[in-house]
Amino acid sequence: MGRPAMESSSEEELEDDFPGHEWITPQSSIRAAYQSQTEKGIRKTCSELLELKDAIENLCGNMQSKYHAFLRISEEVVEAEQELIELQKHVSAQGMLVQDLMSGVCRELDMWQKYSKEEHVVEKDFQSELNEILSVDTQDPKVIFLDEIDILLAEHKLEKALLALDTEEKKYMTTDGSGKESDAEISAYKTALFKRKSILEDQLVRYSEQPSLSITELRKSLSGLIKIGKGSVAHQVLLKTYGSRLHRDVEAFLPTCSVYTETYSATLSQLVFSAISKVLKESSTLFGDSPTNMNRIIQWAEYEIEAFARLVKENSPLPESVSALRSVCICIQTTLAHCSCLEAHGLKFSKLL
Repeated sequence: MGRPAMESSSEEELEDDFPGHEWITPQSSIRAAYQSQTEKGIRKTCSELLELKDAIENLCGNMQSKYHAFLRISEEVVEAEQELIELQKHVSAQGMLVQDLMSGVCRELDMWQKYSKEEHVVEKDFQSELNEILSVDTQDPKVIFLDEIDILLAEHKLEKALLALDTEEKKYMTTDGSGKESDAEISAYKTALFKRKSILEDQLVRYSEQPSLSITELRKSLSGLIKIGKGSVAHQVLLKTYGSRLHRDVEAFLPTCSVYTETYSATLSQLVFSAISKVLKESSTLFGDSPTNMNRIIQWAEYEIEAFARLVKENSPLPESVSALRSVCICIQTTLAHCSCLEAHGLKFSKLL
């Protein structure tokens, strides 16, 4: 402790004894300046080292995250390549399908154009022959007859038109071509008759489907369809007409089911099976005993009986009530009685119940 004090005092004495020049820096100033600069440098260096450490840590973290991102992108690239390969396969398959479709459409168009040309030529031949027939002489019986048929059809005089067409068709049905007329003329005239017969068929069908048509008029209309060779159409119209009338009768009766809770099922049964019996009778009278027509009647009747069963269930009273039991008994008794009557005509529907 004593020695440094002595040294400092000796230095002060030397400075007092030997005053320095202006360009000479004192030792104490040098030490103070050096000490302050050293502390600042160390602190600055430490802070820079800390900043460098943080930067290195951030860089390492960024490198790791970017590496994971790179791996993820690599996997996505592989998946994208696989999807691209699948897409190429799908596009090639669709291309083949489009080519097949185009080739098929081209073939169909060629066949259609060929058929259209042939059909157009045939129609043109028939029309030209018919025009020749009609333009030869205005007093030609064929011209007069076709005009009369057109007038009858326009006035809806179906019976007269039917009789006239039937007579005229029979006249030319058995022709042997030995007359003055050529085969082409006869064929063209038959085509004109066939077109008017089609118009007559449409009018007879529409007339038969009128709700207010009587049974007698319905029979006449159906007989007309049979005469022009449309027996199958006539039988379908018969079933459709009686089915429509049955549905109207049932719809008119349904609001009263809640009033007649015990007898409503018997009334519905009477309506349904009465309609079936009438259809069977009319079919036998108009068409005879045909197995095909009988099968149609059976299918139609089964449909109506199933609808009848659904209506009985939907409008039945509460199952716990006495009226429900009485209604079921009456329904079963009435329905079985109707089925037994139909079985005599070859129709068995008891299994449906």
